[in-house]
Amino acid sequence: MPAIAAMRHYLELRRLTPKGIETKPVAEPGIVVLPLVSDAAEPSRALDQALLEASQAAPDPLPLLCLRCRISHALEAWLLATHRAHREQHGIELQVMASYGLDDDGALTIRTGENSVTAFVYAELAALPDRLLSPFSADVLRSYNPALCGLGHWSRLRIQAHNELKAYFRQHGLLLISDWALLRNSSPSRVRQASLEQLSSAATIDSLCALHRRYGPLYDEAKQQYKARTGKAAGWQPDLAFLRQLAPVQEPFATLDQLRAIARAVRLLLTSTSINRSRQEVDERSEPLAPSSLTDNSDSDAPSAGELRGLIDAALQRAMDQHLPAVLAGSGKDRELLRCLWAGWTEGLKQRPLAERCNTSQGSVSKKLQPETHATAIATAAAVELRRHPAFASCGSSVEAAERLVSALRNHLLEPEQEGDVAPLRQAVARILATLAP
Repeated sequence: MPAIAAMRHYLELRRLTPKGIETKPVAEPGIVVLPLVSDAAEPSRALDQALLEASQAAPDPLPLLCLRCRISHALEAWLLATHRAHREQHGIELQVMASYGLDDDGALTIRTGENSVTAFVYAELAALPDRLLSPFSADVLRSYNPALCGLGHWSRLRIQAHNELKAYFRQHGLLLISDWALLRNSSPSRVRQASLEQLSSAATIDSLCALHRRYGPLYDEAKQQYKARTGKAAGWQPDLAFLRQLAPVQEPFATLDQLRAIARAVRLLLTSTSINRSRQEVDERSEPLAPSSLTDNSDSDAPSAGELRGLIDAALQRAMDQHLPAVLAGSGKDRELLRCLWAGWTEGLKQRPLAERCNTSQGSVSKKLQPETHATAIATAAAVELRRHPAFASCGSSVEAAERLVSALRNHLLEPEQEGDVAPLRQAVARILATLAP
């Protein structure tokens, strides 16, 4: 096979596994790709188009499989860049992020219901109802319009618009939207509420709200001119002419500061509301679902309760063994503190006793431990593995079903099954701490 860079992007699928993001070689489509790539040195829009046309011309799943590989590389690049840019400030987890987009295992069929599948070909894909599909690459392909942009760019646009991923980001105080688009998409009532709650500037709330009301129509006009001039939909910034038109009676840079202050207030309002709602849901949740209760037991050959428990425990164990050692090992000056905190946590100590034992602040305890965040990452990795088993296939039929599985697994990790037992995550942390070198 020719050693060209394009081949890797069309014949290797990047996907999330319990060990992290890994490569799954796809050998079969070589006969489809080789005549098309020719002397291509890298993935191209022309090659994407040729494969798309091949998938539309015949009910062959292989051209689409090549494009699914292409999509996975584009999604991974965006996920890695976004994670690097925001992990320190917002504490987002790469595995959790990847679970929303890198869920394609390369199957040549696609699930259409709890107990039904169809061939992963273009005609079947186009005929599916207008809802979020699993794997996510199917949603990207079904919605793709080559006249708008290249497939790689479209993949990045679709993952940025993923509502569940955006909700995850909001729970960590992150909104991936420019200040200028955020202002345009915020209602007057939201701007007023955010200004009242978040701003303490000399400007009156009424004047800020009036500035925002004038902003929308001028923004639409300026964006339209920008797109006609540059051919780009993103990247617009307000210039001096725009700022003077928006507020003629004041200095332009003062107007710019006010706009940024409003945008910052709206961000704080949206992210704090999402965080509080998430905490309330955790505090008020009813009896947690058992992960095994989410399986499809209608098949006479379905696994027994004991077998299901074995599948779940094995998937969680692999995910914990992959995730926890690096978390618990720590590095540098915080290593001893981190181990002290986790050791106390395994004993059931709360925030204040932990802070006292480890000679640190309660704020440091909250920042450095975050067992719920780690449980979510572990549960997500285990869910990705379990959904590939027929007994859990129905959990991949929708985003809601997948999230119920993750939630059940997370609760299983954090809560003991019976009073007096030790939760699985505490057991795993204690076991791994005992193996670490001093």
